Amino acid sequence: MYYNIIVARPFDQVFTYEDDDSLLEIGQVVIVPFGKAMDVGMIIESDVKKPEYKIKKIDTIISGVKLNKTNIRFLKWVSDYTLAPLGSVLKLFTINKDIIAYQQDSESVINPVFKSTVLNEEQDRAKTDIIKIQQKSNKPIVLEGVTGSGKTEVYFDLIELEIKQSKQVLIMVPEISLTPQFENRFKKRFGIDIDIWHSRITPKRRKEIWHKCYQGKPIVIIGARSSLFLPFSNLGLTVIDEEHDSSYKQEDNIRYQARDLAVVKSNFEKNKLILASATPSLETTNNINNNKYHHVFLSKQYSGLPLPEISLVDLSKNKLEKNQWISSLLKKEIENCLSNQEQALIFLNRRGYSPLSLCVECGYRHQCTQCSSWLVMHQQKKRLLCHQCGSIEEMTFDCPKCLAKESIKFIGPGVERIAEELQQVFSDKVVSVMSSDLINSPKKIKDLITKFTNKEIDIIVATQIMAKGYDFPNLSLVGVIDADAGLFGGDMRAIEKTYNMLQQVSGRAGRSQQTGKVIIQTYYPEQPIIQSLQKRDRTSFIREALKEREQFKIPPFGFMTSIIISGSSKANVEKTSQKLVFFKKYSSEVDVLGPVEAPINLLKGQYRYRILLKGKSRKNLNIFTKKMVSSLKIPSTIRVIIDVDPYTFM
Repeated sequence: MYYNIIVARPFDQVFTYEDDDSLLEIGQVVIVPFGKAMDVGMIIESDVKKPEYKIKKIDTIISGVKLNKTNIRFLKWVSDYTLAPLGSVLKLFTINKDIIAYQQDSESVINPVFKSTVLNEEQDRAKTDIIKIQQKSNKPIVLEGVTGSGKTEVYFDLIELEIKQSKQVLIMVPEISLTPQFENRFKKRFGIDIDIWHSRITPKRRKEIWHKCYQGKPIVIIGARSSLFLPFSNLGLTVIDEEHDSSYKQEDNIRYQARDLAVVKSNFEKNKLILASATPSLETTNNINNNKYHHVFLSKQYSGLPLPEISLVDLSKNKLEKNQWISSLLKKEIENCLSNQEQALIFLNRRGYSPLSLCVECGYRHQCTQCSSWLVMHQQKKRLLCHQCGSIEEMTFDCPKCLAKESIKFIGPGVERIAEELQQVFSDKVVSVMSSDLINSPKKIKDLITKFTNKEIDIIVATQIMAKGYDFPNLSLVGVIDADAGLFGGDMRAIEKTYNMLQQVSGRAGRSQQTGKVIIQTYYPEQPIIQSLQKRDRTSFIREALKEREQFKIPPFGFMTSIIISGSSKANVEKTSQKLVFFKKYSSEVDVLGPVEAPINLLKGQYRYRILLKGKSRKNLNIFTKKMVSSLKIPSTIRVIIDVDPYTFM
C-alpha cells in the first residue's frame, strides 16, 4: 500500500512512502527516511497510485498517536490561509521524535477544591448571559470590561463548569510574564496547579502536557501562542485573555495571529470561545458591530471605586529641568502617594538607559554593524545593545571616530534612566525596574511581582510588560512619562496600540483599596487621542479609528499581505523585488505597493525590501500572492517571507 505523507520539514508538498500494512489511517504519525535522516511525518492520503520512481518504506508506525479529522482540517486551513508549507504547520503541532517517544508514568489524581467566590450583580449577570448565549450559539463571545471590573472572576466561574464536566480548558495569554500572578489566583480559586505551556518549560513537562491533551484527560492550561496547537481531544472552553494584544501575532517563521486562528479552530470543533479585554481590538469591535461576535460588557470596577482620575501635564508649559524627564507636578504626586504608604508605577515603553549615544564633538552615533538601528545603552548591564538583533558592544565614553575623551553623551531616557532620576529624588525608597531585559525568566518575573505585592518595592518603573493584566491592591498612582511616543508614524496600528496601552496601564491604579490617580505627560494635550483618553471616551476613538480604516480600505475593511525580501547583497535583493512586482500587470483586483527599502533596511546583516499587497478578498489575494512568488525562481541567496495580515511594517 502506498501513502502520501506530510513530513515535518518546510516543504509544501507530500511525499509517497510504502508500507505492508494496508490499514493505516489518515492522521497516523509515522517515522520515515528523509534524505539521510529519519523524520516524523503524518499520513494525509492512503491508497495512492504507485509513482514511477523508487519508493522508500515507512520506518516506524507510532502506535496510539494519530491526529483527528478536525486537527487535520485545521492544519490544512492554517497552511492555506498563511501560505505556510504544510510541513512547517505540522511542526507547530509539536510533532517530533521527542514527543511521540514518550512513555507516561502513573500519575496521582488531584481533585480540585472549588472555593466559592462572590460575584457582584454586574458580574453575575454577565456570567448568566454568557451561559445562555453558549447554549444557543457557537459564535465567539467578547467579554469586555473596564480595567478592574473582574473579568477573570467571571470566566473562572465558567471554567469551573467545564472542570466539573471533566472537560479540557485552554487559557491563552499574550506573554508568559502574566502567568505567575495568574497561577496564584487559579490555585486559590480551584485548589490545583494550572499547567503552563510555553517555550521554557522542561522537555519532560512538555511531553506530559502534550499527551494529556491528546488523551482527552481533564486539564486546564495557560499558555502563549503555541498552546493553540496542542492536540486537545476533549476541549470545552478556550479563553483568549487580553485579546487585543499584538503579541498574539507570531512574527518569526510561520506568521499567524493566534487569536484569529483560535476563532477558526473553535468554529471547526464547535467549542466555546471567550475573547476577554478591557480594550477590544478594532477588528474584534467590527465583528461585534456586524453581529459575528456576541458582546458582554462590565462597566464598573469590582471594588466599587470610581475609575482613576486622569490628569494631563502639558510639557510645553510645564518645562522639564535639564537632563530630567519627570515633571515637578508628577514628582509631587509621587511624594503624596508614598507619604500615604501607597505604591506608584511609572511607565515608559522604552527599554534600557538611553536610546541614543552621541559624540558631542563630531556627531558620531553608536550604530549596530548588522542592522540599520542605533545601539541602546543599558547601564545595569554596562553595555550597548541592538534591540533588533541582540548585538552587544562594550560601553565607552570616548568617541571611537574622533577619539575625543569623555565626549559620548546619552540622549533621551529609557526606564533605567527614569529609575535613576527617581532614586535621586526619593533616596530612602526602593525603586525597581521591570523590563524584558532585566526580568527575563518566569522566576525573575515571579520574584519581582511578589516583592511589589508584599510592598517591598515603593516605585516600579516599567515598560509595556506591566500594562497587561496585573492587579496590585496598594498601587494608587500611575505616571506616564511620554504619552506621545507611538502617536505619529506610518504603522496603521500605532495609534490603536498606543491608546490601548495607555488605557491598560492607567487601569493598574486604584483597583481595590483607594481611588487611583493617573498622570500623563504630553506635549500635545489637545491631540484627539489624548483628549479621548482623558475623558474616557473610547466610543468616539473607536468610531473615528474605524471610519479612517474604512476610508483607506485597510483591515478590517480590506485585506493585506506583506512580502519581505532579504539577502546579503542589496543589489540582488532589489533586483529580485523588482522582478516580483512585474507580475502585478496580471491582476486588476490587487493593489501592489512597492518594492521599497524596509524602514529597518539592514537586519542581522541582511538587506531588506518590502512589497505590500492590498485586495478586497482574502481568497483572491492569496491566489495572487502564490502565483506572484512562484512566477520567479528565487535565488538560494535570497529569502522571501510572506506575512498574511501583517502587524508590523518595519
